[in-house]
Amino acid sequence: MMVDELTKLGVALKSITEPFDTANAAGKMMLQMLGVFAEFEHATIVERTRVGLERKAKTGSFVGGHIPYGYRLDESKRLVIHEEEALIVRKMFTMYALGKEGASAICNKLNDAGLRNRNGRKWGRRVVLYLLKNPLYVGKIRWREVLYEGQHDPVVSDILFEKAREVLDERSEELKGRQWHNGDERLLTGIIKCARCKSHMFGGGGQKGGRYIPYYVCSKRFNQHECKQDYVRAELLEAAIVQDIKAMFRDEDFMARVWAEANRRLGAEKPDIEKDIARVEAEATKVRASVERYFEAFEAGTLKAELCNRKVQDLQDRLEQLDTEQRELEARRERLELPAIDREMLSALVDNFEQVIAEGPNAQKKDLLRRLVKKVLVHDRRTIEIWYGLPNARGFEHWNKDLPE
Repeated sequence: MMVDELTKLGVALKSITEPFDTANAAGKMMLQMLGVFAEFEHATIVERTRVGLERKAKTGSFVGGHIPYGYRLDESKRLVIHEEEALIVRKMFTMYALGKEGASAICNKLNDAGLRNRNGRKWGRRVVLYLLKNPLYVGKIRWREVLYEGQHDPVVSDILFEKAREVLDERSEELKGRQWHNGDERLLTGIIKCARCKSHMFGGGGQKGGRYIPYYVCSKRFNQHECKQDYVRAELLEAAIVQDIKAMFRDEDFMARVWAEANRRLGAEKPDIEKDIARVEAEATKVRASVERYFEAFEAGTLKAELCNRKVQDLQDRLEQLDTEQRELEARRERLELPAIDREMLSALVDNFEQVIAEGPNAQKKDLLRRLVKKVLVHDRRTIEIWYGLPNARGFEHWNKDLPE
């Protein structure tokens, strides 16, 4: 990729330690050959590593990675039980399997008791669920969804582990929580944040009166129960933002200012593109002159046919690259010219926006909103701050939305 980019800019790559020079065909071939060998070596290392780890798992040895909570590694790199942590792991399994307490309730009790994980942080429900699902705690080693008998001692009994798994199956709790069951992915995920704790909010949902209600929930409230942020009705917030954008598109004075600013910024790029086009044209002229000199030398009998063909072919390849680059630059120059804005264009803009929001796939809707909405900050259920990717046409006090119940 680097060599291709340099070639487009008219730069040849010459190596001091390897015998290649991308200014000629032989150098390009050598570079490609070295790339093939490097890729082969990489694939070989990956394959050997995979086979080695699989062989290690089949013997019941720990295959490496993060050392599970409740264990330590001894001098022979074998998992041994860390009793202080193992007591907490057994407590989790007992509370979940026999006490029928949920992962969130377990986290709350452990945190309230002052118990922390190995990093000194409070427990989160996803970590607890991961521990409850991990067969390593009954003396197994899992590798690529296959279980092998491990060399380490179990922390909990098979009976307790199976009982916990039955409860997990009944509740269908997942590591990522309910946000994966919200039907369609919410449109504002990634740009919506909680104003109280500065955490991201994600899409969730639940049943109310037999009807599915989508909402946005603070991740810190959901995972650690350390934030009191309200749940925000997703369809109401998204609809309010869409209506806001449509109102901006219908404001002719506002859109005229946006159009003028866009033209100003695009115009600032034109001088650079003109310079690039002039540079490409000048280099193409030099290359054509070189081709003519080689032909003249061949006709004069001072240059052998084989060498002439090779040199001319290299120059023809360079001309094709320059021609492609010039077409791309000219296409960019054309895109910098915005048409004059009028009422008909604004109407078509609103129609296109409404059509994408109404009929487009979720990925397309999200991409469109990401271009227009830069950040959404939730203070509470009724107060939302929205940063648009357009000049602000109104006072800040008018942007806070009072959403309906």
